[in-house]
Amino acid sequence: MTWSELQVTSHFSFLRGASSCEELFATAAVMGMPALGLTDRNSIAGVVRGLVAADQISAQGHAIRMIPGCRLDLVDGTSLLVWPEDRLAWSRLTRLLTLGKSRADAQHGEKGRCFLHWEDVADHAQGLVGALVPGLADPGDAPALRWMADIFEHADMSASPGIAARATHCVSTS
Repeated sequence: MTWSELQVTSHFSFLRGASSCEELFATAAVMGMPALGLTDRNSIAGVVRGLVAADQISAQGHAIRMIPGCRLDLVDGTSLLVWPEDRLAWSRLTRLLTLGKSRADAQHGEKGRCFLHWEDVADHAQGLVGALVPGLADPGDAPALRWMADIFEHADMSASPGIAARATHCVSTS
C-alpha cells in the first residue's frame, strides 16, 4: 500500500517542529512515500527549503514531490490544514497569513503570533483544499465541521467535484 503524509511540520514552526526539510524528505523517501505534505504552523516558511529538498532527493533516484500547504491555528482553538491549488490561491493564503500576523501586538508579547478567525478563512478560501485537524472529541468539533462544510463547499465547486476528490488527487501515484 502506498501512502503519503499530508501534515508534516518542519523546524520552521518554532517550538513545534524539530526536523529540517532535508531530514523530512530523506525519511519519507526511505519509507517509500511518493509525496510529502509540508504544513508549517501559520507559516509557509519551509516551502522553499522543502522544494529544494524534494528535488535533491528526487535527483538521487527516490522520486518524491512536495505538497505545499499550511496549518492554520484559529483563535477559537480549531486547527485546519490548507493546500493551495493554484497561484491565485497561494496569493490568497499569503494575504490571509499577513492579515493574521498583522493583528499581533509586539508591545504585548504577541510577536510572531497569528490571529485568524473562521470569517477570515472564508474570505480567502477560494482555491484552497481544506482539512480539519480533529480535536480530542471536544464539543468544538461539530461547529468546526459546519464551518468547514460551509467554507469549502462554496469556495469553488465549479473547478472540482469535491474536497475528497481534490485531496485524493494530491496523493495520487499515477
